[in-house]
Amino acid sequence: MSKFVSSFIAIAAVAGLASACAVDVPLEEQESAGADHQALVNCANPEGTNAMIAAVAVAIATELGRWNVSSDFTTKIGTYNQRHLTLSSQGQAQCTARGNNCENLKALLFFQDAKYDNYVRFPNRVKLSAYSYAARLVAGWEGQRTCEKRAADAIAQRRPIPPDACPAEEHSLTLFSTAPGGCDMNFTYTAKKPNGTPLANPAQLKNKLVWANDGGSMTNLNPYIQFQSTASTVTVDPTWDLNQPGSASGGSCTLSCQKYDKNNVLTGQCCTCNGQSGTFQAGATANVYKCSAGG
Repeated sequence: MSKFVSSFIAIAAVAGLASACAVDVPLEEQESAGADHQALVNCANPEGTNAMIAAVAVAIATELGRWNVSSDFTTKIGTYNQRHLTLSSQGQAQCTARGNNCENLKALLFFQDAKYDNYVRFPNRVKLSAYSYAARLVAGWEGQRTCEKRAADAIAQRRPIPPDACPAEEHSLTLFSTAPGGCDMNFTYTAKKPNGTPLANPAQLKNKLVWANDGGSMTNLNPYIQFQSTASTVTVDPTWDLNQPGSASGGSCTLSCQKYDKNNVLTGQCCTCNGQSGTFQAGATANVYKCSAGG
């Protein structure tokens, strides 16, 4: 998936998730192949922000069942007086109504805290800048609100919707399948209206993900989103073991610098990060495990 624009594809049910470290392939070859693959599909990840924000998009879809960032989120003042994105009371109520506490989402938003700058690590020795991550989330949220207001104003005034507006239907998302994607792991969701009937235009749901682009831009897109749609599904493509269900472990050792898992205790299990072997240890926040190796 080297293109940056939305496209239509046929979605087939898949069995199996992404691979981890295969025991019969030398680690150096695995990392070289992974780097080449990332370069091929242009999976730019400056300061770790593209992959991390795509993980947030998946956590929102899975736990809140919709992309309604404008009203489901607000901002707060965090470490060093930097603004952070956080769930609004409406967003928290949506989590509760769906029988969860948005554990995955909250674990990801936690790493806006500048005290954990460079804590989250990605392939090719990329580390997450907590400062840039928080700034992009807040700027994206503001951009999403502005974009949606343009659409709402045009509809209210019975004017043509301008090209820089974000119209989209109210919707409900249910996780349908996961499969290896262009940058990492595709998460595909069944998309319907909240009453269960088909959406008139599921492709417009890409307008609900403007916040995930750089600064809420409609043109400077996040390559880890890679939005796709069919008549009944939408797909996005994050991340590196930061979502549930995440990647399946292959062999005796997981190729990952950190892993989110709310169902299993990973402490003491084998992991490989940046070419070094170690074990998972309890991380800085609940259900996130950090590999002891790899810098």
